[in-house]
Amino acid sequence: MKIENLFPTPLMRVENVLSDAMMNSLQQRIVKSPKVSNTQSQLLTHTEPLSAKEIDKLIDLKEALNPYLRDFGFLIFGEYLEWSIKEMWMNISKKGGHQLIHSHANSFISAIIYLSDIHPSARTIFHRGMGGNEFVFTNKHQDSSTTPYNADRWVPDEIKRGDLILFPSYMLHAVPPNEGGQRITIAFNALPNRLKSWDYEVRFTEKS
Repeated sequence: MKIENLFPTPLMRVENVLSDAMMNSLQQRIVKSPKVSNTQSQLLTHTEPLSAKEIDKLIDLKEALNPYLRDFGFLIFGEYLEWSIKEMWMNISKKGGHQLIHSHANSFISAIIYLSDIHPSARTIFHRGMGGNEFVFTNKHQDSSTTPYNADRWVPDEIKRGDLILFPSYMLHAVPPNEGGQRITIAFNALPNRLKSWDYEVRFTEKS
């Protein structure tokens, strides 16, 4: 007997992707940006996104992240492409702050860099899509088991400062109410330099 994992959704986790010095420098640079409160929680604020031009100046950061973007992009598109981070912003959650379920538009890879250790209550939750691609009936009760094929959501294990998670931008995710100390993350979206389909090619270029 053999089980085939048909059409799985990839998610990449990298531990200690950035040095303390790089994380401190990045945090100091982004935290200066204007901040706006989340529409659903006054205890969660976001900085205005850094533009692609500003991100291009962070050479050490690009060198650290590019290999993972290329490898993860291969899983999605089957080719090692050149990737660019199109926007990057910081999220600062106080105790009680939370983020509703959402996805990221106009990008293909999204990511989270954790700049603080994360309280177990506030780990990012990834949700199964809400489309009509599953059975109407479910079998969930105290005696049933959760498997990769029937789970509605997935929560990573212990998250520490310096960890990186990459995921397809369409993937739904949320953050429950934070019961711990200040939660600081950086999120970003990335695009490949181009995509080809037989006789057609689409290029993604930075606006001049």
